[in-house]
Amino acid sequence: MSTSHDLALYTKFWNDAWAEGLWAASWQKSLEGLTATHAAWSPPSAPGVTTTRHNIWQHVLHLCFWREDALRRLTDPEKPSKEAVAAGNFPKVSDTSEAAWAATKARFAKSQEAVAAALAKPGTDCSRLIYMLPHDCYHMGQINLIRAMLGLPAIE
Repeated sequence: MSTSHDLALYTKFWNDAWAEGLWAASWQKSLEGLTATHAAWSPPSAPGVTTTRHNIWQHVLHLCFWREDALRRLTDPEKPSKEAVAAGNFPKVSDTSEAAWAATKARFAKSQEAVAAALAKPGTDCSRLIYMLPHDCYHMGQINLIRAMLGLPAIE
């Protein structure tokens, strides 16, 4: 970010994406009303494709992983290991209970607050954080597409 005005605008966009939505449904509302069963459902792959599509739960965990990594790298520039990326980037969800889904949503909300706090802290090098907004918007679009595939009503 080149100026305090740019940072203030970016911070506003970050917070608005969560609470109100920018040009799509808000991130917070995009997860409301989803059960663990909804979150764990994977869309079918195209004919001939042997890999499984990511489900909503995996998208949320992916977002948490990269948000937490960006925050960690504010104080430790070391890239995550290949093993850490393999474990945290679109991980397979083994516990599909409602409690586990609630914990994932709470982790996502906590990461939202942590990024907002980092953006508000004077002197924070936000060069890594600025890329999270378009990244997260993309994945929230994927989440809302999966919601539609599940037959759930549009949020807004």
